[in-house]
Amino acid sequence: MDSRIQSSDATSHDVGTLWTMRRPGHRARCALIDCAGDWELRVLADGEVLLTERCARGSEAFALAETWRRRMLEQGWHQVVPPAAQSNARP
Repeated sequence: MDSRIQSSDATSHDVGTLWTMRRPGHRARCALIDCAGDWELRVLADGEVLLTERCARGSEAFALAETWRRRMLEQGWHQVVPPAAQSNARP
């Protein structure tokens, strides 16, 4: 899945992924988009937008992302957790 969102709004910018989910044959992510002073959350599954909502910057956007994450878990999705970063340091 493409990690960047194409938008008709030239002022929006994909800041990153808050979480990623999977279920057999499907992958979804919650994208945090910077939109002219606000945040926009988008849940994309297999490149299609499932949910989108604009929020004021701050904790409201992260609380909404958490609500969506929990709902997807209840619907049978599984969260993808990246492996811990490997350190090049030797003991």
